[in-house]
Amino acid sequence: MTQLTFDFASRNYPGFDKFLGDANGELLYVLQQQQAPFVYVWGQKGSGKSHLLRAWVGQAVAAGHEAVYLDATSGWRQAAFDAEYLAVDQVDRLDETGQAELFAVFNRNRNQNHGLLLLSADVPPPQLAIREDLRTRMGYCLVYDVKPLNDQEKIDALTSMAHARQLGIDPEVFPYLLSHWRRDIDSLLSMLETLEHHSLTVGRRITLPLVRELLKQQENS
Repeated sequence: MTQLTFDFASRNYPGFDKFLGDANGELLYVLQQQQAPFVYVWGQKGSGKSHLLRAWVGQAVAAGHEAVYLDATSGWRQAAFDAEYLAVDQVDRLDETGQAELFAVFNRNRNQNHGLLLLSADVPPPQLAIREDLRTRMGYCLVYDVKPLNDQEKIDALTSMAHARQLGIDPEVFPYLLSHWRRDIDSLLSMLETLEHHSLTVGRRITLPLVRELLKQQENS
């Protein structure tokens, strides 16, 4: 997984509602209420799950909570075990140590009735290739299938991210990307980061001609 360079704990990072949309209204409500101790989200690759988890942690940090985002492929950290708010991304890729640590977090939070845990994967819990006792703990979770954003919601999410990065972007850029680039939100957000770097390199504003130029370069590379 590509590590994002943006400070997702910044107050300017778009709220997690920007990565959910109207079709995920119940999940949005559950996360906003912060009363469900265990939540598990799954969905197709590129549906924005990682950004959702990062934004959830970012808002918790901004509110003064001890919160940690953990990419399961990067290994476990003690700070993750101690966090009041913990988001574990790609739990389907946890190694044996990571699975043992997550099992311990489940037990600690349940026994102490304290702490919030947000998990994500590409598949629902019954399809996870994990140790059986951890799969049993997954039964404590509220489980949601993250529905993809519609086109306008993708544009809204991109606009919010551009605003957070203080980027000046012509309004026709995002509709153009939806028609001429990959349509999943993860790829679109990655392209936004690429456009930012390219704009800084060439010293030009992000306009439609600049986007066409960059896409042509990528096609020819």
